[in-house]
Amino acid sequence: MDELEAKILQLIQETCQHPSGSLARQKGLNQIILLIQQTGKLLRGVGIPDAEEALQETWWFFCRNLCEATTAKESYNPEKSSIITWINNYLSYRLQDKRINYYEQKNKLNLFLEDNEQQIDPTNLIPAPPEPRPILNEINEWLKTNSLELQRIHIRDRPDVNCYVLIARRLPPETPWIDLSKEFAIPVATLSNFYQRQCFPRLLNFGKSQAYFDSEGYFDI
Repeated sequence: MDELEAKILQLIQETCQHPSGSLARQKGLNQIILLIQQTGKLLRGVGIPDAEEALQETWWFFCRNLCEATTAKESYNPEKSSIITWINNYLSYRLQDKRINYYEQKNKLNLFLEDNEQQIDPTNLIPAPPEPRPILNEINEWLKTNSLELQRIHIRDRPDVNCYVLIARRLPPETPWIDLSKEFAIPVATLSNFYQRQCFPRLLNFGKSQAYFDSEGYFDI
């Protein structure tokens, strides 16, 4: 175990001593996430569509099961594996899900096109968006109510790239990080790290306050 991983393990022990949902617990989780990212040992999912979404889902799992088993069979056990191995095991399954889903959808589209000789308007293949769930409406209302506060939290020298904008753009239907990166001319890693450190914890705290978690530990939107 190198020095950075030893520091992470110590911080995990300290963080898990704080009550679930407490500010101290949340701060500790955020610090652990940043240190884990600094190790450079996380799976990257290069070439896998929606790899960023898989990583976001992994951090949801991490926050919900590091100290207590909320959605998993058991919480993290340092005697069984390192924290990096534990996270990468879960992340690998999420990346595989994204890859399989992408190619399944691609194959279905190809088969559909092959079976139809007439010219098809691709827009007809896009399913109509479902009606927003009440939870999504309430999250949007929370965004509006707290818009000024969230807009003040932004990337240095870029007030246009703030928590209000990023949270809104990452709500269903999510705007991919790569698209946001091109739009704002900011690297994906910078956007994602800022979102994880500053925006995601606020959304998570709102979700906790409203008990908006489903059986998998995600917002039931």
